[in-house]
Amino acid sequence: MHEIDSLYDKIRRRILLLNRAVEGSTELEALREEVDAIGEELQGTRSEQQDLELESRSLTEKIRESETSLMSGELQNPRELEALQSSIDAMKEHRTDLENRSVERLVMVDSLQATFEKKQANLVDNEQQWTDRKTAFETEIDKRKREYIYLKKARAQVADVLSEENLEMYEHLRRRKNGVAVALLEDEICGACHTQVAVGILNKIRYSDDLLSCPSCGRILLNEG
Repeated sequence: MHEIDSLYDKIRRRILLLNRAVEGSTELEALREEVDAIGEELQGTRSEQQDLELESRSLTEKIRESETSLMSGELQNPRELEALQSSIDAMKEHRTDLENRSVERLVMVDSLQATFEKKQANLVDNEQQWTDRKTAFETEIDKRKREYIYLKKARAQVADVLSEENLEMYEHLRRRKNGVAVALLEDEICGACHTQVAVGILNKIRYSDDLLSCPSCGRILLNEG
C-alpha cells in the first residue's frame, strides 16, 4: 500500500504540473505582446510618414500655384507681391521641415520593419517549439492518467485485504504525516526521522505480523529486507 500511495501521489502531482504547463507559456505570451507592440509602432510610424509626405506634396502644389501667380504679372501692387513672396518662402521653409521629418520617419520605418521581422521570426520559432512541447505534455498527461487509474484500482484491491484497524491506522498517519505513513528501517534507524530504534521494537518488527510504529515520529516501521 505504501509503495502504491507513494507512486500514486507522485503521478498525481505530475499530472497537476503538466496541466498547468499546457495552459500556456508566459514567455511566449510576452513575445507575442512584444511583437504586437512593435507592429503597432511600425504601423503608426509608417502612417505618420505617409501623412507627412502627402502634406509635403500638397504644399508643393500650393507653392507651384503661388509662384505661377507671382510670375503671371496679374498682381501689380508691391505690397501684394511682397506678401505673396513671403508666403511662398514660408511654405518652402515648412515644406523643408516636412521633408526632413518624413525622412526621419522613413528611417524609423526601415529600422522598425527589420526589428519586427526579426522578432516575428523568433516568435514563429518559439510557437512551434511550444506546440511541440504542448503535444509532448498532452501525450504524457494521457499516459499518467492511465497509470493513475491503474494505481487507484490496485490501491483499492490492497485496501480490501487489510484489516479495518490497520487500514484506519494507515490512513490516519497519512493525513497527519503529510502523506507518508510508513518508514523503512535502515540499519536499525527509522528512515523518516533517522532515530535509532530500540532492539525490542526491532525484534517485534522482524518476528511479528503486527504493525509497529516508530517511537519518535509515529510512522509505521517496515523492515527494509
